[in-house]
Formats: sequence, structure tokens, C-alpha cells
Amino acid sequence: MSCAGCMDAPEYQPGDSIGSVYCNRDYQERHWSDHKAHCRALGQRKKLLRAGNILKTALLTYREILYDIDLTKIECQDGVLCLYQNLRPVTARSKRGPFPAHLTTNIIHKEAALANNQCTTAMALLGRLTRKLLRGIASTIEVLDLHIGKPVTPTKLVPGPESSDAPHTVLKVGRLSSHEAWVLDTAGCQYGFQEVLVPFEKYLADKSGQIVNDPVTYDATETKDLDYFSTLPFMNKTRAQREDARLERQARLHFAEFVNTHVDSDILSGPAPKFKEKFDGFVHELKLHMLNLTVENS
Repeated sequence: MSCAGCMDAPEYQPGDSIGSVYCNRDYQERHWSDHKAHCRALGQRKKLLRAGNILKTALLTYREILYDIDLTKIECQDGVLCLYQNLRPVTARSKRGPFPAHLTTNIIHKEAALANNQCTTAMALLGRLTRKLLRGIASTIEVLDLHIGKPVTPTKLVPGPESSDAPHTVLKVGRLSSHEAWVLDTAGCQYGFQEVLVPFEKYLADKSGQIVNDPVTYDATETKDLDYFSTLPFMNKTRAQREDARLERQARLHFAEFVNTHVDSDILSGPAPKFKEKFDGFVHELKLHMLNLTVENS
């Protein structure tokens, strides 16, 4: 029998997440005094990974319900995932609605389209949820901007501005009672990255990540980016721009209400089957909650 507390924890160093296996419960109980410190460390790592998966899924679910790009085609060309769109003038409102799922059956391409240019949104939208999930797990949570040198499959809006040199924003998370530092990357699927939680040094090495500036404490609220955008005249020139901003603010606050009322402190706990049940319930309830807003605004 395996120790459920250790099972499925992510590696920080190669081979350091191997759990313990016992012939029976009696042997497990006798070994507990020697094992408990290692078990609790791996248990925290497992909760950190579970939190990362919830955060990524929350972002993608939000985007899937309230997609604001008028996509016409999704196609890979020369190693780049091209997202073809109908451009709109600044005098026209964006088309906010369900993601056009008929354009692709490839889940990786769908996630990339949902996450395209969304790391700033992710930092704001997920602030409250991140702090709630990582309470008692993280010693530090910092925002870090990076240049990604080795994307797996970058995405590009067509037509659209060149964004290959734009920095990518991630969280650098220190785990309590350890020297571990992790990257939590909720929008990395726009580069073809599938792992949401990676040891910090490994992330920089694997992605050829170049740090743009020093990390700063993560204190974002759901509307932090919108508050800043509201001070920029070129983003508030037309009635359509102002109405889009108003609706996005309303949606962010609606998401915050969900976090306050539907996310329990024990969501990360339990064996894998129980966590999957809670995870699936979280996704289902979030979809219903955000769809309720679209009905109210229709």
C-alpha cells in the first residue's frame, strides 16, 4: 500500500518525490515518525500543483464563456499557431460570447487560443483565488516578467500586432518551510506549455527564459489592470471602448463573487479521486456562475 499523502507529488529535484510503499497499515504506522516530515513536504507540493491546475482552469473557463475575439480560423503554419480574426474598429463593441469551439477539435490549440495575450488578465483575475488557495502553502508569491526564448508552439493573431517580443508574466512561488521556488504559469499554454507548475530554475532553463525585471509582491485585485487602463486616454476614446471596459469589470467582479462564495479552504485536500470530484464540481459551478452573468446581460 502507498502513502496517500505522498502520492503524485511533483518533483523539485530528480527523484525527490518518490513516496513510501508499505506491506500493510501496521508497517505504515510504525514508520510514520520517520516519514511524516517528508510526507508533509510532498503533500504541500501536491497542493501547490492542484492549486495551479485550478487556477489555469479558472482562467480558461472564464475565457471560454466570455471570449472577445472574432475568430474565423485556427491553423498551424511553420510552427506557429495562427489565430485568424475579423478586426473591428475602435467604434465597434467586441463580440463577447462563447468560444467558437467548432474551429478546432485540438484541446491544446483551443487552450492556446483562450490564453493568447492573457497573462496580464490572469494576474488580475486570479489574484483573490490564488491567495485563497495558497494560504498555508506559499511563503512568498511574486510577479515576474520573462522573455520566452524557446516556446513550443507560439500563437499569433492574424491580422494583429507582432507580439513575439512581449514579456510573459508568471508567478514565482516560494513554498513554506523550504528553499523551493516554483513558477506557476497559468497562461503558458499560449506558448504550447502544458505544465502549470515547474521548479523555477528548470523553467528558466527549459524555456530559455530571460528575466525582464525584479519580482514584486503579488497583490493584484480582479480589476487592477482595468483600473490602470481607465487612465489611458487612447483606451477610452469611444463609447464602445468604455462599454467593453464596463462589461469586463462587471464580469471580473462576478468572478470574485464566485471565489468568495464557492471556494472552500479544503478544496485542495483529499485523495486523488476526491480531489477530482471537487475539481470537476468547481469547473461546473464556475461555468454556471459566469453563464448566469451572460443571461443577465442579454
